[in-house]
Amino acid sequence: MKKEVLFKLRYKWYRFIHWEFWPMWTVYLPCIFYYFWISLKSRSFGFFKAVNPAIVHGGMTLEDKNFVNQLLPEKYRPKSFLVNGKTNPEEIENLIIQNRLEYPVILKPNNGCRGRNVELIRNRESLKKYLENNGHEDLLLEEYINFPNEIGVFYIRFPNEKKGFVTGIVEKKGITVTGDGEQNLGELIKYNLRYHSFYSKIFQDGEYNANYIPFENEQILVSSIGNHARGATFYDVSDKISENITELFNEICSSVNGFYYGRFDVKFNTWKELENGGNFKIIELNGAASEPTFIYDPKHSYFFAVTEIMKHWNFMYEIARLNKKKGHHFTSIEECWKILKEFNPFLTSSRI
Repeated sequence: MKKEVLFKLRYKWYRFIHWEFWPMWTVYLPCIFYYFWISLKSRSFGFFKAVNPAIVHGGMTLEDKNFVNQLLPEKYRPKSFLVNGKTNPEEIENLIIQNRLEYPVILKPNNGCRGRNVELIRNRESLKKYLENNGHEDLLLEEYINFPNEIGVFYIRFPNEKKGFVTGIVEKKGITVTGDGEQNLGELIKYNLRYHSFYSKIFQDGEYNANYIPFENEQILVSSIGNHARGATFYDVSDKISENITELFNEICSSVNGFYYGRFDVKFNTWKELENGGNFKIIELNGAASEPTFIYDPKHSYFFAVTEIMKHWNFMYEIARLNKKKGHHFTSIEECWKILKEFNPFLTSSRI
């Protein structure tokens, strides 16, 4: 009992002193004043629509993921299929077989953000369970890319320039625990200050045995979903930005007409292969609503995060300004209100 009480106190203190776990509004509140300023300069709160003309509202709202996927050349993305919300498990399994996919596969909402309901589906039973809980909306069935590394690459290109640049790279590490030869897997997660809140989620599908005692120094990856709201730790590896990496994304973006600003979520085998343009897949492309997710590295301060967000919003403003001169329009006030209801950082505590 004493152990539980002491841990809860430590856990609350840990979450308090690490800003990456704070509600989103605490990060975006100071930034919103800057947004008002650039909106004033743009003479529109909806300037973001012109940032990425290829995507609805520039990607500021819950865009159609299937549509955005199709913007990318086929060789750079996993196989993916739009699934009607009323589809039954048998139809999805037929889709898996017909397209030569295998379990595990990924299922996620076609319109979603911050890792909402993204799940690794390992078998028919987990497929049925997922559809029972999330079968009310259109879904995206995706090939699972089993590469060991995942990063987010933030790319920017000004419309009057042929080549762009990478502003940062974040490396995403899923929930991994290291055994000590004494505690069981459940205890290693339950009493981990970072992973404690994910304890019930990890063991609910029976995939992992909470009573298993890992050997000393044995590492177990219990969640590979590279999402901060799902327990992943983000590391700023912007020192990996190189001429080869930049040229690779210049090549990719040159084939996506009307995309200038956003984040590519990428899974790959090794850094050397990625540098040479091999063995990688883009598992998601995000537009104007993208965050420079390298800010969530535990080593970065709250003030660093706020500064980087405003810096990227200024890039977004400059791109929109140039695109407006080319005839692209901004989002109307009425549409802005609708978007605010869908995407509102002041009404949620979730992370990307």
